[in-house]
Amino acid sequence: MNFFKSFYLTPRTFIVLGVCIALFCIGLVLNLSFILGQLLLFLLFLAVLVETVLVYSKTQLISSRRVLPNRLSNGDQNQIELQLKNYSTIDLALTIYEDLPDLLQLRIWKIEVKLNKAANQHVNYEVRPTQRGIYSWHHTNILASVSFLGFVARKFTFEDLTSISCYPSFEQFKKLPINALVNNFSETSTTHIRKIGQSLEFEQIKDYVSGDNYRHINWKASAKQGRLMLNQYQAERSQDIYMVLDMGRSMKMPFKQQTLLDYAINGSIALTKSILDVKDKAGLITFSSKSCAYLPARSEYKQFSIINDRLYNLTTDFLESDFERLYKFVRVKIRQRSLLVIFTNFDSINSLKRNLQYLKAIAQYHLVLVVFFENSEIVEFVNKPATDLREIYSNTIGKHFLSQNQLILKELIKAGIQGLITQPHLLSIETINKYIQIKRKQMI
Repeated sequence: MNFFKSFYLTPRTFIVLGVCIALFCIGLVLNLSFILGQLLLFLLFLAVLVETVLVYSKTQLISSRRVLPNRLSNGDQNQIELQLKNYSTIDLALTIYEDLPDLLQLRIWKIEVKLNKAANQHVNYEVRPTQRGIYSWHHTNILASVSFLGFVARKFTFEDLTSISCYPSFEQFKKLPINALVNNFSETSTTHIRKIGQSLEFEQIKDYVSGDNYRHINWKASAKQGRLMLNQYQAERSQDIYMVLDMGRSMKMPFKQQTLLDYAINGSIALTKSILDVKDKAGLITFSSKSCAYLPARSEYKQFSIINDRLYNLTTDFLESDFERLYKFVRVKIRQRSLLVIFTNFDSINSLKRNLQYLKAIAQYHLVLVVFFENSEIVEFVNKPATDLREIYSNTIGKHFLSQNQLILKELIKAGIQGLITQPHLLSIETINKYIQIKRKQMI
């Protein structure tokens, strides 16, 4: 029974059978063609018989082992390795069918490999996950046939159930010049003194001199000493930076099979690494229509792993996010002046105006950077020359959508809020550049 389950005839066999049928048909009027058809059919039967004996000569003809990485990087090409071994003394032609994870949405997938006799071979292929979650590989199915014949294939099924997690993109650190940007900033600005706000770290009490901030006068110490005394605080070099992620419906928009939230998460991971490298404190806030979540800012490097784990399970909802709830949450939880990098997406100028009052209220106590997205597909379409009247109309509509982004940016600047328009695939590098620019200007 196992023989019939594993025995397959290859497409080459059916092609030869088709030729035989054609010769038999021609043989109705030409006797030589009928003889050639009989001869070809006999040779095909002989080849199938010989190859069947060869591929079934050993119980274990080949072996396969799948090697997966510890985790997958979302949105990047991840390399998977198959380790193959040939136990026979003949060269084999293999057709490999992998039971790939359902989340990859790859229904037809195969690799054709030639495996030399008594040889080991490593076969690599790449997968690009577009969703965070658990990816499960199941069986590896291989059809093995003799390379110089190829009429019969023997099926081998290797059960290798493996599940790994797909995390926000960490492969981007190999592609983006993040370290170069941070190192360049550190070399040019070794000391970053905060100009706005005041550190809470007390240092000493000193005599008051002209020009000191009178609000820091220590009246009790002044009464004891008989002269004005001043509380002195340490100049703060480590600021609090919070990544604020919008979990509403606007972040569910897809781009190259990934949602805007996935791009925002990847950008947050890249920004977190830069923040910790600069010795600032990185924190995280997520908000939606119903709730807000909060991770206090810390400067320890283990904060990178904590934020990475927090971002792993985030999903959007189908309602518009509540910026009023975000304002109330920030006022209660974040007492010290901080930089809030808000990753969101505004559909139009009207959607901004509905929430601008809350952004203004937050900006009274913190430095706010609003990062929103530009539709790169519209940009590509607008840059193409129009060839007919319909494309002219479409081009005009596309330019109108792009002009909305510029109006949104102007409204934010007018309200004293920092803004950044970026295409999804450029989010990480442009956000880091903007953060370093803010640090250089000592705005926080």
